[in-house]
Amino acid sequence: MFLGNMRLPSHMEKASTLLSHLFRLRLRRLGADASAGLWFVSLPWPRAKMRPLALDGRTSWQQPLGQWPDAPDGCPRRLLLAGDAGGDAPTELRLTRTAPGRPRTLPEVSMEFFERSSHPTEYLWERHFLRLRLGKRSVGLALGLRTGMRVHWWEACRLIEVTRTAAGVMFEMGGCIPLEQMTLEQMRSYKGLTNPFLHKHNWLNGRLDVRAYANGVCEVFAHHINSKFFDDGRDLRDAVPVIGLRVDATTAAEAQGLCGLQDGTRHAFSLAGVTFDIREAARLATPQRPGVLERVGDFLVWQPYEGMELYGGTCPMQILGGQPFVFKPGERIIPRGMARTIRFSFNLAGGSARVVRYQAPAWWYGVCEEFSPAPLLPVVNEEDALLDATRAAVRAHVVNGGFEDGSMPRHLGDPHEADGRTRHEPGWEGELPYAQFLGAWRSGAEEDHTTALRSAYHFTDVVIDHAIKLTRMHGYPPPSTAMPMNRLMGTVAAYLETGDPYLFEAAQAVTQTAHWANKNSWPRQAVGRDACYVRSAVLLYRYFADESFRRIALEGAQMVVTVQRKNGSFGDQGGGAGLHQWGGYITKPWIGLMALNGVLDYLELFPREKTLAQAVKKFADWLMSERLTHQGRDQRGWSYQHDFNGARRFYDFEKDDWLELPGKKTPWHHETLARLLVWCALRYGRQDYFAAWMESRRGMVFSYTDHTAAATLQFVPWVQARLWNATLAGDRVQWRPAYFGAATPAAGRILTPQGPQEAVWTRTRGRWRAQRKKANSS
Repeated sequence: MFLGNMRLPSHMEKASTLLSHLFRLRLRRLGADASAGLWFVSLPWPRAKMRPLALDGRTSWQQPLGQWPDAPDGCPRRLLLAGDAGGDAPTELRLTRTAPGRPRTLPEVSMEFFERSSHPTEYLWERHFLRLRLGKRSVGLALGLRTGMRVHWWEACRLIEVTRTAAGVMFEMGGCIPLEQMTLEQMRSYKGLTNPFLHKHNWLNGRLDVRAYANGVCEVFAHHINSKFFDDGRDLRDAVPVIGLRVDATTAAEAQGLCGLQDGTRHAFSLAGVTFDIREAARLATPQRPGVLERVGDFLVWQPYEGMELYGGTCPMQILGGQPFVFKPGERIIPRGMARTIRFSFNLAGGSARVVRYQAPAWWYGVCEEFSPAPLLPVVNEEDALLDATRAAVRAHVVNGGFEDGSMPRHLGDPHEADGRTRHEPGWEGELPYAQFLGAWRSGAEEDHTTALRSAYHFTDVVIDHAIKLTRMHGYPPPSTAMPMNRLMGTVAAYLETGDPYLFEAAQAVTQTAHWANKNSWPRQAVGRDACYVRSAVLLYRYFADESFRRIALEGAQMVVTVQRKNGSFGDQGGGAGLHQWGGYITKPWIGLMALNGVLDYLELFPREKTLAQAVKKFADWLMSERLTHQGRDQRGWSYQHDFNGARRFYDFEKDDWLELPGKKTPWHHETLARLLVWCALRYGRQDYFAAWMESRRGMVFSYTDHTAAATLQFVPWVQARLWNATLAGDRVQWRPAYFGAATPAAGRILTPQGPQEAVWTRTRGRWRAQRKKANSS
């Protein structure tokens, strides 16, 4: 019996239906902080015009992010809200309509000169710092780098105001930080085009994105980025980024009390009545790899970490001669293309500088189409044991502390001891931070959200090569890049959570570059998982209504269809010659699933693209034809590899041995199967697709890899929600459940505004029927 349908009764929930719940929402505090200077929430927004809101009736700043593609202009996907906490952080907040309040003075923002070249009429450079002032208190910020015993500050700065309201002002300031400072004498000594600094990369880009609120709290996103301009860029040697702090009326005793090595244990401090919260930035320093704070001239120079680092594991040990690091912090190298973001806040009014985040309940994320492009209420069932294990594994294995804080391992094999901790080959997998956010929005757990944000910033800062706007090949020394790694969904999600424009710009740039890099080798034998960037393009269209990304997604999806084999399978990546084109003859279930993930993303938005749908079904049918019974098991499924150039033998170069395919000893299972096979089951009303997925996963025990974690957190909840297809109609829950025989989970708990509702399948007079009742507890 099949009652479900991929097409819901109405594609768009009426805005009035969802907005009627708006002022009944309970926003839950993330974390245990009971005091705060600012409340912050990134609120999913339905297809409706933005409206003025406040947090608990307090003066609140708001910023819309994104745009619904199928709604009029001015209908954002998210609404950032920041409210004056007044020192308190209650467990819950409510949304309220804004009420007239007494005018408050915004912090003054200015760019202030502090240094210029000694011969300005002949050779001019100037340096400025960012000044934020409220009343008698002010803070100055400048970005720089330390080289040798000197600090070089940024030059050629520009301050730009982005937005201003009565509740806050948002602005950015940028400049270039020279590694080697050219003197007037050098300028005079070189004639014509002989100057060695001409068209030679010799600086680090500095960028501050700041939000200053009417209550005196200021949020800072400080980015040091080794990008490029006149040439291909280069490593900057004997250099480490720093931030200059200049707080008026700071006493010598206050400064002296802060100066010295920074081991990550100091999370807050005060200077001249200005309070600072640096707990996120403090994570980048450890006792083994400390930062430093010292007085240099009028600045307190804050070096948040010992130096930049790139851990690779096995690959650099084989290629670079026995040590697992590509770059070590003590070498003081700023690698080409690398960046790092320092996040902190301060309060010019002298109260708490802590920004405490709140989050809407999971059901609100569901109806606002955050979990998938359909307004489905989330469902909890027995599969949540797997989701809980996955989230726990992610939290357990993320790198905690040090420059690579937030890095996730690719797998847990071949560990190395490095700097007093166990490290694994890094995954550098942009899909995993996105999956972490999906898990955090569903769980409401502070640790899940914090870990997701740390992972997203690590990926954006460290894994993206900002000189060429492509992602690095995991574990490899530069300049190796990898097309499949260009999945920017975690970076997009982090932008939606923070509003940091650096994240949004990085996601756009890498997705566009990846598409054209893919076309550099087109036409070609195979595309395979090189098409993974299509997922990023779909998400950018879905959240920002940018038609250029829809076109990129469609063209990339069509390229996948073009290289599909007659039997429905796909080859691995096939760009280039020799070893790289050889991969195009390899046939793995996993590769076809990766190749079609972006195609499925597109089909969820545009289900009438028949050519794309036929390609998905053709691959599903190939999977069904390739099912096998594994040795010693009473279940059918798939193996990692199924053939090579259509034959069932494969030569393993590493072992100098022939393998018989598909291997029956080790079953292979991945929850990308859940999304593709259940999508086909729903679209075509076939129980066999669903049963094949369930049989494959029966008896499989979760084992951490970055791919298994990413797939589980994304696609298992997708299946849970799709099996019940529950939506809101006013205060009433309506559904169109799908039943696929005995393999269908017998019960689920639908998360609703009124609390969880239990849904069960029961057999009555020989027929299966869906029934529901109020659950006893949440």
